[in-house]
Amino acid sequence: MLVSRFALFTLLCVLFGNVVALRAAEPAVSEIAGLELWLDAQQEAAQRLSAPGSAFKSGEPISQWRDASGGKRMAVQTDAAGQPKLVQVGARADDAAAGAGWVVRFDGEDDHLRVLGMNRRYTSFTLFVVAAPHSNSGRFRGFLAFNQKNRKDYETGFNLDMNSRFSPKLQDLNLEGRGFGGARNLLKSTVPFGTLHVMEVVADATNKNVRLVFDGKPAGRREFSPSELIADDLTIGARHYENNAAPQRVQGFLHGDVAEVLLFDRVLTEGETRSVRAYLDRKYATLRKALPRGLKLASAAENIEPLVIVENPPSVQMLVPGFRVRELPVELTNINNLRYRPDGKLYALGYNGDVWLLNDVDGDGLEEAKTPFFENRGRLRGPIGMAVIPTGHALLQDADRKPRTGAQGVVVASKGKISALLDADGDDVAEEERVIATGWKEISQNVDAIGVAFDPKDGAIYFGLGTAAYNNAYLLDEAGRSAFDLGSERGTVQRIAPDLSGRTTVCTGVRFTIGMDFSDDNQLFVTDQEGATWLPNGNPFDELLHITPGRHYGFPPRHPKHLPRVFDEPSLFDYGPQHQSTCGMVFNRPFQSKGPIFGPAHWRGDVLVCGESRGKLYRTQLVRDADNEYVAHNHLIGCLGMLTVDCCISPRGDLVVACHSGGPDWGTGPTGIGKLFAIRYDDESPPQPTAVWAAGPQEVRVAFDRPLDPVRLKNLAPQTKIVYGEYVAAGDRFESIRPGYAVTQRQQSTPRHRLPVHGASITPDRRTLILSTAPHPAAVQYALTLPGLGREIKKPHAGELPQHAQVDLAYSLGGVRARWTPTDASQPEWSGWLPHLDLHVARALASDDAEQRRFWKVMEQPGRLTLETQIDPRGLFAPAVQPGSTLGYDAKTVETWVRQRGVLIQSDRSFILTTAGATTAQASVHKEGAHQVTLGVQQGQTRPLRFTLELKTGGATPVLRPSWSATLGDDRERSGSLALHRFLLPWAKTDSADLAVPAPQIVGALANASWGRGRRVFYSEEAGCSKCHVVHGKGGQVGPDLSNLTHRDYVSVLRDVTQPSFAINPDYITFIAATKDGRVLTGPIRSEGADVLIGDEDGKVTKLALVDIEE
Repeated sequence: MLVSRFALFTLLCVLFGNVVALRAAEPAVSEIAGLELWLDAQQEAAQRLSAPGSAFKSGEPISQWRDASGGKRMAVQTDAAGQPKLVQVGARADDAAAGAGWVVRFDGEDDHLRVLGMNRRYTSFTLFVVAAPHSNSGRFRGFLAFNQKNRKDYETGFNLDMNSRFSPKLQDLNLEGRGFGGARNLLKSTVPFGTLHVMEVVADATNKNVRLVFDGKPAGRREFSPSELIADDLTIGARHYENNAAPQRVQGFLHGDVAEVLLFDRVLTEGETRSVRAYLDRKYATLRKALPRGLKLASAAENIEPLVIVENPPSVQMLVPGFRVRELPVELTNINNLRYRPDGKLYALGYNGDVWLLNDVDGDGLEEAKTPFFENRGRLRGPIGMAVIPTGHALLQDADRKPRTGAQGVVVASKGKISALLDADGDDVAEEERVIATGWKEISQNVDAIGVAFDPKDGAIYFGLGTAAYNNAYLLDEAGRSAFDLGSERGTVQRIAPDLSGRTTVCTGVRFTIGMDFSDDNQLFVTDQEGATWLPNGNPFDELLHITPGRHYGFPPRHPKHLPRVFDEPSLFDYGPQHQSTCGMVFNRPFQSKGPIFGPAHWRGDVLVCGESRGKLYRTQLVRDADNEYVAHNHLIGCLGMLTVDCCISPRGDLVVACHSGGPDWGTGPTGIGKLFAIRYDDESPPQPTAVWAAGPQEVRVAFDRPLDPVRLKNLAPQTKIVYGEYVAAGDRFESIRPGYAVTQRQQSTPRHRLPVHGASITPDRRTLILSTAPHPAAVQYALTLPGLGREIKKPHAGELPQHAQVDLAYSLGGVRARWTPTDASQPEWSGWLPHLDLHVARALASDDAEQRRFWKVMEQPGRLTLETQIDPRGLFAPAVQPGSTLGYDAKTVETWVRQRGVLIQSDRSFILTTAGATTAQASVHKEGAHQVTLGVQQGQTRPLRFTLELKTGGATPVLRPSWSATLGDDRERSGSLALHRFLLPWAKTDSADLAVPAPQIVGALANASWGRGRRVFYSEEAGCSKCHVVHGKGGQVGPDLSNLTHRDYVSVLRDVTQPSFAINPDYITFIAATKDGRVLTGPIRSEGADVLIGDEDGKVTKLALVDIEE
């Protein structure tokens, strides 16, 4: 028996070598009086591995963590989903005993352990926690807490957490409890996540303070009014509290590792404290070094870019140049809708139901005079939706159906009715409210009928009826029975006949269609509002919808029990991140046929959309694909500091915007004072960005509508910033309002990262900016901030709002990689980026730069086109589910209505398609007049469909039509266009779990490269590189410094060597200088005091006094 015990001890010494060295120290800890709780991951692992017949492995979840103090307490977790993992750090696959130590790893979602029934009371205590947090998304992520049963930890006991705010590193430690209430940070230093630290807390009733010691060094302290600290229950890896009117619960889950916890029921002496610190320092010396290497989190923290809101942002900030913003000098209550009538006067519908008529009397371009057109007096309830009655419409005719001279008016949607407010005699006062539609069952909310639009073709009137219950979409009773009726008028778009004789339902499945307008090609578009706050998959985003009669648009969505036989049409565009509250919209067309539009010429026909709850202005570009369906491309163009409700185009081409005062969702209501702003495009000199895209893993391009000024491109790269993350958007620093939902808080606390910009160059025509960057890590959202590039910071004139000079743009890793190989080998190849697989859409959205123009020319020549992309199927055949929510059923097992799902690719010519991982290519099949291939999509599939498509070119540009297709349970087939965001570049990673900037990949062409040989070539007389370029301080200074080439990708460097004129460094643009003595010098120019230095192609530098230059 003795031998077997010795053998077991020997085995444990081998498995836990670092434990052996600590055996002399451990008894000192266990012998210190007052040890209440001792949780040691190392000892827990030893016991599990030494158990008879043990098959335990690192990384397995644990349901209990045993107390080694002798108190026989146990930290437990009975719910498998919430069990943390016991992990060995630094273990090798071939040697499980070679690890540096063990930790208990918490996932930050729901993992935690609890010691229930401790039933202890403390007046003082000493706590040691050895831990390594991995991240802090805010909301009091806790290491340890104890509390009175069913009470808040911070009111009855104690908590140790990382405070309320998101942080990119460990920079806050909040110590809070009974007698020292209120969150307060006591940490005085900042350390990277993923590093191991000893947090020592002392609650000292004698000295009336609570103090923090961090890694053996005193940090902060706070006053303590001695009280009984109750520890009925103790939580590891989370907090225990609930501030709302709900039962107390565990929350604030830790994302990180805990290696050891020591809790004493008194203040230790200095000697005892030194003994514990020494024990912990020796024990974890190896783990401290190994853990960061394994987690690789410290590097991620280095590129964190916290969001800093601009101090005193303007009420309206345009994110692109050329705009002037003025406030209309008229005081009105909050306005819900704005529309101009044919004579140029402006109707303004108040939230209180009054309608005003605004006029520019003094001719300064701003309406300053107001007269009441319709005084509500309680007749209109919750009005939102107004349209001007067209000339000659039936509403403006007399009993004999003849036009009334001077008659005019508006149609307004309000609760329970659609009303025509009619001015029959043309005196600018509505004498009559004529109800033209009513009779539906009203809902309890103030907003009922919404949005109004006239069909320009026949004069029919369209409006929306909000969903029956925003917070109970299926109308479930207490027994869970649904009363939802698909045939109901609620949640529909309605059509009133041109002669007002009746109305019909156009479509179902809409929630609240606040914005509504017809396009120039007579198609109806609406905005619909997010609903996933109340229904996990009900309108997960605010939407732009193209309304087709008979369709169901997803609210409420298909449900296996409550609504099983509908197909949820994908939206045309989703406005994100979640909770934008899209409201008013208008197509950007001239008020009169030959009048001005809003913004640059290429904005004509776009949809201008208001994001109410976060103060946003969007420009959504619509193009038609090869099958004549719509594809949308969105641009965020403005950020406002007020609730942005509606907009319209003025006769002058201004965008007039109505804003409510107050906070989300509906501000100060009907009686609050709002503001109207006029945004005018009056400076066409700054180049306008037309497109931005990731041209490669380490390259971003921005195209402009005219050449950039070389003088304004100096020192461009250091002034350029790229930030990325799951919820990043252009101009985030100007977002000063947002709704207070948990989802928006999660968005704010999600880390944002900085993508280093290593260099900048421009194409020879100076219309495309090329940025060299670090590798793009994942297919998330990217925001690019450029210096003004001609947009200057000017002191605003009287009445104008100041504007920040920077240009703010957004891009993603969407698109298609294209390569064209000519049949004639003497011709050059073409390679580049396309925004969409449909070449008709790609051409409509093309940047119109020189490279794109060349692509469309080569499409007419004989050759072979190769296209590579990934199609993201998430949310395509069923609405996405809000993060953190569940459906309450397993869609994979109960979904039967959609029998087949797929992506259909059609062309006017044969093609070959090869999917990722396939050993053979798939040839297209000619069917129903087209060559086609179908790629199957599984129910709930999240993995992208990656493929390569090859076809021949020559003659007309190839027709490619990618679409989604679905076969329903009644054998009907549905198909539709694929949105831009469905296409991802082939190199884009869809797993955004690790957003640290990855190290550049070593390409195969450099496998046998010689740094020394390259250095000799660079400095050789034959190559002559060093005559003009400097590397690490050595070489000429005629051309750009090439010391940062190690940060550039291989492809772009090779291109710059083989095609030196493709991209030009903006700091080294070639100029021609004529001197007064008759010389003409050509080359890059740089200044040196009062002189200029002009380099030439041989590396020679000529120094001239500025006064000696003629021009």
